[in-house]
Amino acid sequence: MKKPFKLRKKDINNLLVTLALLIVSLLFIIPVFYCIFTSVKTSQEIMQDVTFFSHRLTWENYEYVFARGAKYLKFYWNTIVVTVSTVLITVVMSSLAGYAFARLPFKGSNTLLAAILFVLTFPLTALLIPIYMMEFKLGMLNTYIGLILPNIICVLPFSIFITRGTFRGLPQELEDSAEIDGCGVVRTWWNIMLPMAKNALVIVIVSAFYNVWGEYTIAKTLATRESIMPISVALTLLKGEDWNYGVLGAAITMSIIPPIAVFTVFQNQLVEGMVAGAVKG
Repeated sequence: MKKPFKLRKKDINNLLVTLALLIVSLLFIIPVFYCIFTSVKTSQEIMQDVTFFSHRLTWENYEYVFARGAKYLKFYWNTIVVTVSTVLITVVMSSLAGYAFARLPFKGSNTLLAAILFVLTFPLTALLIPIYMMEFKLGMLNTYIGLILPNIICVLPFSIFITRGTFRGLPQELEDSAEIDGCGVVRTWWNIMLPMAKNALVIVIVSAFYNVWGEYTIAKTLATRESIMPISVALTLLKGEDWNYGVLGAAITMSIIPPIAVFTVFQNQLVEGMVAGAVKG
C-alpha cells in the first residue's frame, strides 16, 4: 500500500519562493508586453478599448517614428555614444582599480576604497547641482563628455567593488607563476588575471549598460538641447497637446531592444558570475 503523499516543509518553502518570484517577474514583464501591444494599436483603439491585445494590428505608430527618422535616430545615436563610451571606460578603470586594490595594496588603499564606495550611499539628486555648476563653468553642458563623466561617477564604485572581489578570490599561485616566467604587473593583469575575471567583467558591462541606457535624471539636467539628448529624455518630446500613447509605445519598444539584446548575449556569463560570487561569499 502506497504511503500518502505529504508536502515537506522544504517543498512548501520552494513553492512559496517560486510563486513569489513568478509574481515579481510578472510585475516587470506585463508593462513591457503592454507597451509592445500598445505600439501596434490605433489611437482610437487605445482610448476606447482597454483590452490587452489589439483587435487589428497597425504599424502607423512605427511609421510615424521612422518618418521622423533623422531626428529620432540622432536620439538613439546619442544614447549609444554615451552608453558605449561609459561602459568601455568603466570596464577599463574598474578592472585596473579592482586589481590594484586586491593585489597591489598601498598606503591608504583601504581609506581610498572606503571613500570610493561611500559614493554609493549618496543620492543622485544630491550630486546634480554641484555637477551642473561645475559643467556650466567648464562649458561641458550639452556635450557627450558632459554626460559620460557623471555616468562613470555613478557606475564606477559598484564596478570596482565587483572586480576587486573577483581578483581577491583568484589563486595567488597564478601571479607567482607569472612572476617566475618574467611577467610584469601589467602583463600579469592583462594576460592572466583579466581573462580569469571575465564573468565579473560581464557583470560590470551589463550593470553599467542598464544603468546608463535608460538613465533620465542626469540626462534631463545636463542635456537641454535636442542635438545631444538621449532617447530617455527625447521621449518626452512626443507629447503635444496630448500624449500619443501609440507612438510613445513604438519609441519605447525600439529603445528596449538593445538592453534585451545585451542580456541575451551575456546571460550565461552573467549567471555564472553571480553564482561564483554567491559561492565565494
